[in-house]
Amino acid sequence: MTGAYLAYLRLHGMRPALVLAVDYVGEGLRAQQLRGVLGKGLAARLLRVRRNNVARVPAHLAATIQQGWPVELTPGREPDYETAADRVLRLTVDSYADPRLLDVMRGCGVRTFLYCSGGRVPAVLFQQDFRILHIHPGVVPHVRGSDGLLWSLIARGRPGASCFYMDAGIDTGRLIATAEYESPRWPGLRAEPAALYHALLQCYDPHLRASLLVSVLERMSPDQDLANLEADVQPHANGGHYYTMHPELRGRVLAQLCK
Repeated sequence: MTGAYLAYLRLHGMRPALVLAVDYVGEGLRAQQLRGVLGKGLAARLLRVRRNNVARVPAHLAATIQQGWPVELTPGREPDYETAADRVLRLTVDSYADPRLLDVMRGCGVRTFLYCSGGRVPAVLFQQDFRILHIHPGVVPHVRGSDGLLWSLIARGRPGASCFYMDAGIDTGRLIATAEYESPRWPGLRAEPAALYHALLQCYDPHLRASLLVSVLERMSPDQDLANLEADVQPHANGGHYYTMHPELRGRVLAQLCK
């Protein structure tokens, strides 16, 4: 996802003032064992290499999924942060709750961050004098939660994305902009459901979200502050909350994309 954001910003002549590149070691038993044997820094690098390997998509499948988009993403390849941004800060922490992460965010001189990761963020990060933007794969409040891309195809008939300021709820923050796109089709594509699902998350969904980010930035006036964009409170009562899609239903949705 980070690579997609940086690629689209570069394509449109933009660059972030800062990339905060964070390695999360984790807090589980396995993470503790790795820290004990390798030390935190080496354990974080090992886990990063493992995550990048898992993210890879076969070249032919990646090319098919990305047909028609203006940039080509290569999942599993670490972005060149130093080339893409004015400044890069690298940090290794246990989790989002690690106080060193908050200290760096407070002291780095940036007022608005773009969230490029996954998982629940501690509420304390939303009680600061900075703001966190998120691009969610689904139009809120209709599609919140997990597997937003696939649930959007069922609930809305097409994929979508939403840009909002994060808060402590699940995709409930003040809404800045939304977009919906034509439903993708790859007639005759032969791929195992698990492989196609992975390819969509790595090579299709990031294009939707990065496109919306650029759209939001291009609408800003020269004197506008990214921390104070016009944003509306979501009608929480009308929301739809979804969880990870069952593999059987997921397989049916994916099959429709290849007919």
